[in-house]
Amino acid sequence: MKTPNIRVKTQGFRAVNQADLIIDGITLVAGENGCGKSSISKLLYFLYKTVSNYDILVKEKLFSSLQDILRFLDIVQQELTINLKDRNLRDEFRREISELRRGLYDSEFLEDELINWIRVVDKIEQIYTDSDLKSIKPSVAGKSMRLKYIIKDILKIENVDDEFSESFPKIKSLIERRFKEAINKIKSRPTSLFIEELKSVFSDGDLPNKFEVLEFDDLIVALDKHNLSIPYSIQNAIYIDTPMMISVEDSHNEHWNDLNELLLERGNKNNKFSSIISNEIIQGDVVVEEGIYSADDFKFKRNDGLVFNLLDVATGVKSFSILQLLLKKGILNDKTLLIIDEPESNLHPQWIIEYARIIVMLNKELGVKFFLASHNPDMVSAIRYISEKEGILENVNFYLAERKENKFSYDYKFLDKEIDPIFESFNIALDRINKYGI
Repeated sequence: MKTPNIRVKTQGFRAVNQADLIIDGITLVAGENGCGKSSISKLLYFLYKTVSNYDILVKEKLFSSLQDILRFLDIVQQELTINLKDRNLRDEFRREISELRRGLYDSEFLEDELINWIRVVDKIEQIYTDSDLKSIKPSVAGKSMRLKYIIKDILKIENVDDEFSESFPKIKSLIERRFKEAINKIKSRPTSLFIEELKSVFSDGDLPNKFEVLEFDDLIVALDKHNLSIPYSIQNAIYIDTPMMISVEDSHNEHWNDLNELLLERGNKNNKFSSIISNEIIQGDVVVEEGIYSADDFKFKRNDGLVFNLLDVATGVKSFSILQLLLKKGILNDKTLLIIDEPESNLHPQWIIEYARIIVMLNKELGVKFFLASHNPDMVSAIRYISEKEGILENVNFYLAERKENKFSYDYKFLDKEIDPIFESFNIALDRINKYGI
């Protein structure tokens, strides 16, 4: 057996007692409702979102921690705009504070941004502590009590009677401390950030007893490992748990928002697979109109010339539309993991086969990796036999979640290419029909 690109091991997590999964092409897990398939999907998604976007996540948390200070600078900038005599200096302040917002995300090195933040505070300190106050109107010379109370809240101090000038070094020290914490995190990539993400995603706050990811047999992620390695085989992950997520604004589901941001990215590449979806399956084309993001941006242009808001078309069309838009944006490649819960959901039996065909061809020709959770015998069969016909069956692995006796806990059994055990589990439904229908 060849060494898999990615191997994921987890134990003791919600309904999952034990799972040891190969992610090396197309991985399909089957099992009854409540066996933990979606929990594994979320683990995989937020793992790769964290490790692949570590710097961005750290910057987001840094920006959040600096919000009160930034608001203070905005307030000061407004007062100075009103009271500064020097118009050029007023404009300079407004521009510099705007650049602080953008710089945290645009700048590659936080060390450079720290210098910019300190420079702005230094400039404000100089104005407010200027003994001559030549650059500022006399009405501001009193250094308002309001600003003192704001500083008290930022610094978490009790006394507001200190000299105003004494507050600026403390603010600069606080900024430096938070920047240095972020810089150190980017350098060392502690696992704690991933753990924080998991606790925010899973409402009960429970973590797996064990969660490990191996790449070419080397351990790159573990909850008890101090640092997260940078992955190679998978560099971005996309999670689709329902086609209804498309064009939903401000969802409480973070992965829904992430997907819609991807779908709104610029790009409209013509490619073989988006043409197959348009011409052979949904008989139309999906486009995103440029403008301010809203649900109305997504349009379905049917081949007969009629145009519909994508919200108003059949759910099955939405399922293919998501794939088509990802293809047009050039997002799918051999370093992508596409996680799909119940891809057959809301699809006509004929379209289930077509969807499976697209999955197989995307793996064969683009190298896209898939993690699929399915209940449907047609989807399971189609993935198995189309993969065999296309000569990529070696890239496909099937698993079945088997319930432990008298427990709400499941072991994920490796089936390799064998799907008969999955069909045996599906046959339970026929037994129920015989029980209730005869």
